[in-house]
Amino acid sequence: RLSLTAPAGTRVSMRFAEILKADGTIDQANLRTAWARDVYVAAGTGHETWEPRFTYHGFRYVELSGVPDSRSAWHLEGRVGHQDLALTGDLRVGDPVVQKFWHNAVWSQKANFFGLPTDCPQRDERLGWMGDAEVFWPAAAYAMDVQAFTARIMEDMRHGQSAKGAFPDCIPPFVPTMNLSSPGWADAGIVLPFTVWRQSGSTGIIAANWSAMESYMDWIAAANPAMLWQNGRGADYGDWLSVDANPANPGDATTPKDLIGTAFWAANADMMARMAAATGNDVAADRYRTLFKDIRTAFNAAFVKADGSVGNNSQTSHVLAIRFGLLTPPAVAESGRRLAADIARRGNHLSTGFLGTPHILDALAIAGQEGTAIGLLLQRSYPSWGYMVEKGATSMWERWNSDAGDAGMNSRNHYAFGAIGSFLFRRVAGIDAAEPGFAHLSIAPIMDPRLKSGGATY
Repeated sequence: RLSLTAPAGTRVSMRFAEILKADGTIDQANLRTAWARDVYVAAGTGHETWEPRFTYHGFRYVELSGVPDSRSAWHLEGRVGHQDLALTGDLRVGDPVVQKFWHNAVWSQKANFFGLPTDCPQRDERLGWMGDAEVFWPAAAYAMDVQAFTARIMEDMRHGQSAKGAFPDCIPPFVPTMNLSSPGWADAGIVLPFTVWRQSGSTGIIAANWSAMESYMDWIAAANPAMLWQNGRGADYGDWLSVDANPANPGDATTPKDLIGTAFWAANADMMARMAAATGNDVAADRYRTLFKDIRTAFNAAFVKADGSVGNNSQTSHVLAIRFGLLTPPAVAESGRRLAADIARRGNHLSTGFLGTPHILDALAIAGQEGTAIGLLLQRSYPSWGYMVEKGATSMWERWNSDAGDAGMNSRNHYAFGAIGSFLFRRVAGIDAAEPGFAHLSIAPIMDPRLKSGGATY
């Protein structure tokens, strides 16, 4: 909000940026083609106040030019805009860096819950990418009351759904050729209703979207009779922005993409079975339980070796297999051991991207590797959540190395890697829903003295 007293015709320019150059001037390189600029022309009528009504900016710094020489003649105030969702969660952790990146994730949630759940608020994109939303929604549901917002977003998902049942990767599909349905992105059409049901206990979100969700599941099954998601994977983004991916191609992930798709299909089937049971649809519940078992059998035959390796032994290969319940108990233990060993080999660092990162801490905990999970949580060097904080981040970064990565793909305000907020509430603070709507609680925090303390209000 600009306030000033200036002669008629005075032109005040405001340019917005997330970062600064070495000389202290703003750096808009990562905004790509976005101008990110407002110009106000004074009327000369005395004290004037203006703020934009038809645009908004994601920024940390503002460069002003053309303001009066007298500092008392003008004032600039930063105004925060976001969806009017009630804040519901407050996390408290003894480690200040963990505490900070949780705050950063909530701040990114505010910045990107603006009409749609956007990927970023600043550059020439600001689109409703559902991969970002899908991985972050469980964390979002702890921080804010997302029930009504989710119902509205699912209307857009249904409007974007193809005649054959494919949910879109992005709402609205921004060009016809991008009306695609990709594993980990389109699955938001299942994950968002499931998350809201688990968090609120309300089955209304299930009823409103059941037909659309069934159509989506039928669409996947029709193209993949072998119970492996090998066909119709849309843009096939894979474990987007994983550490080992080709820097020139962020989607060139190291984890096999048919493994990723099959794991997410299995997770969808499990969620559908549980939602069907919650609404008394026993026939559908049995059908989806059988589908899950069939996909799990095919997954093990295709991707799990006798020695306990999974896929190509990438961290995400093990993470998804453990987290989505695709392994036998002995295989979980071996997969967890291999996952922890790879993390140790990398100097106690993860290598996961958008689809593996949200589940890595839970996978480690499930496999009995809680100490490794907390070690990742407390890591300060690259790649880690702590690295962002140590580098001065005030919101979540799009990629692990946004301070050094490709200027065209280094947003400083992307909530996807903040998805572990759900883990922080469930396994650090110890507030988990044993039944939908927290009718009964599961209180099982990981007791690690390195955390010093943990708690939350929800």
